[in-house]
Amino acid sequence: RTTVANDGTQPAEFRLLQTILAPDGTEISVFPDALEKLAAGTRNEFSQTVKIEKPQLWSLENPQRYLLTTKLSGDRTIDHTETTFGIRTLRFDANQGFFLNGQHVVIKGTNNHQDHAGVGVAVPDALWEFRMRRLKEMGNNALRTSHHAPAPELLDVCDRLGIRVLDEHRLMGTN
Repeated sequence: RTTVANDGTQPAEFRLLQTILAPDGTEISVFPDALEKLAAGTRNEFSQTVKIEKPQLWSLENPQRYLLTTKLSGDRTIDHTETTFGIRTLRFDANQGFFLNGQHVVIKGTNNHQDHAGVGVAVPDALWEFRMRRLKEMGNNALRTSHHAPAPELLDVCDRLGIRVLDEHRLMGTN
């Protein structure tokens, strides 16, 4: 689903073109880019459905990631977004534990705050990569974040390296 907003004062015509690339970069799906219209000051959600035959599954050992490119254009490109995603199945069983793609997985992880010694919360991307690689080398396959939404860069590193994220999100306030 893609939400498009026309914040202008005039109706707008546009094309929404979406393409999915397989983990090896080959194009596997292109959604039709029919001409769409949107009244001024409105938004609409556009839904597309695709079936990926024999998907390459994301796993802890082999984190396969697909790429969805979304381009919104009129007489010029208005917006362009790239979204990575993995395809996997998850199952929790009260007696047997966690299953990823039908395989039992023992969750081995750490609880980490987002800050890092010497840099606080302004953590450079390379430091995220270093930190997560070291944890994985020590046998970790999961990361639990602490107290707030994690940086998107951290989530990207975990996706690329095959690390599950247990994303803690607390409502911090007086209520």
